Amino acid sequence: MIAVINQLLINTLLLLLICAVPASGAELSVFAASSLSEALSKIARSYETKFPGDKVLLNFAGSQTLATQIEQGAPADLFISANRPVMERLQRQELVNSPQPLLGNQLVLAARADLQPRLTSIADLARPELLLAIGNRQVPIGFYTRQLFARLATDSAYGPTLVGKIKGNIVSEEGRVKAIVAKLLLGEVDAGIVYQSDLTPANSHKLTAIALPQKHNPLAIYLLAKVKKTETRVDDFITFLYDPWAQNSFAQHGFLCGAKQ
Repeated sequence: MIAVINQLLINTLLLLLICAVPASGAELSVFAASSLSEALSKIARSYETKFPGDKVLLNFAGSQTLATQIEQGAPADLFISANRPVMERLQRQELVNSPQPLLGNQLVLAARADLQPRLTSIADLARPELLLAIGNRQVPIGFYTRQLFARLATDSAYGPTLVGKIKGNIVSEEGRVKAIVAKLLLGEVDAGIVYQSDLTPANSHKLTAIALPQKHNPLAIYLLAKVKKTETRVDDFITFLYDPWAQNSFAQHGFLCGAKQ
């Protein structure tokens, strides 16, 4: 009889211990374009608060670099790219599922706040001896910048001569948009073409934004796709990214919500 009671007590204790152990959450590996770093980090921490068992591991770099890492077998569950061609490349290799648009972004001309005389339009980039930084042609910011130049060159209000002078002032071509911002903040260049999301309250006292001609300003679309080999539950996080709170948070960081492909 005592043995039976003891066994019942042991079974009860085991059941209580099992119930006390929290359900194991998911560890999500998210590869995302570096321009998303501030906004996505904030959103990921909020997601972890809402889903205490889950952990979001963020890997930020240029979209081209991230795509190469995924091709080489890096452990990614979700890829958010600012570069459509590299996403399409991964899709052709059947490494990711069908991508969907998450956000938009546009270019802006950023200049040192202490630059004299001040820049008032993109035409001022042709000013002699001005030091300009842009992205290299392998990264999205560089691709979109060259698209902007091509459009300006065909517009009689600007033309190829002006664009040629602007290109002549390029002294740095960076692999990451954050590097352009860093050179501006260090005073190593006078102006740079960056995403509007890169002009934040933290650097607003050192940088001035000059709007670009809207009809020539390319729309950058950020695409999201699940990596096919993933076995991790990522649907909740994807849903959270489209939540009104998350979308508003992206908007506060200068992104365009509701952007279409």
